[in-house]
Amino acid sequence: MIGAAISVVATSLLLVAIYALIRRARRFWWAWATGVTAAFIVIGLVLAPLLIEPIFNTYTPAPNGPVRDAVVTLAKQTGTPSDKIFIYDGSKQSDRYTANVSGLFGAARVAMSDTMFKQGADLAEVRGVVGHEMGHYVRAHILWTVGILVVLSVLAFWLTDRLYPVAHRLLRADRVGDISDPAGLPVLALVLAFLGVLGTPVFATMTRTMEEDADHFSLVHANEPDGLSKALIKTAEYRAPSPSAIEEFLFYDHPSVENRIRRAMEWKATHPPRDGAEQPTRP
Repeated sequence: MIGAAISVVATSLLLVAIYALIRRARRFWWAWATGVTAAFIVIGLVLAPLLIEPIFNTYTPAPNGPVRDAVVTLAKQTGTPSDKIFIYDGSKQSDRYTANVSGLFGAARVAMSDTMFKQGADLAEVRGVVGHEMGHYVRAHILWTVGILVVLSVLAFWLTDRLYPVAHRLLRADRVGDISDPAGLPVLALVLAFLGVLGTPVFATMTRTMEEDADHFSLVHANEPDGLSKALIKTAEYRAPSPSAIEEFLFYDHPSVENRIRRAMEWKATHPPRDGAEQPTRP
């Protein structure tokens, strides 16, 4: 309910801004709307770790010990801020085995869900998973995502401007005015939903490529192919591990577990453990 309330408020503000732009800049509203949408996305990225995420979960500093030491060491090696290492109670929402690095630039923090430790994560798994999340931060995937979303948004709004009259006619929405009429919001939403379906493979491929890059980053810097693979096996409880190639291309925003583990094992075959590397132990 809290999430729905936040979404309603944010979406309403965005729609008010878009309709104001349609009326004031009728010919090029779609370009201005893209700028406003980009601003909303960036503001959300900045505010989420500070104001929104703490509403849903409690974040506590990771206690001193092997886990914190391993994460801090890896953060320093990869150029990730190492002064904000947290554990949060993600298990109260789901049993998903996850961690994240949220925030931009120096304000970023590393957060690990307590599900990792409730499912018996050892240090190799922690390093493999957190190394993946640090890859997203260091490789600036969030900025790439914003840039790609801006491109997709301008295309979607431009197409909506052209398709709205067609949808208006096909739906026989005779009591609704042109695209500037808020009463036509259902028509506008239907057009955007249609474009969203068509864009699903594009967005999925974008995120899947970044996830693959983050896996590679983890393997290069953490060099824990076994740990990463053990963690990935646990995600098979809620993510089908071996989809068909077509299903993965159309719908998967992460590479399949099968493909990710195969790549990790291929990496292991050509990159033996470092001399003196610690063997996996439970924290």
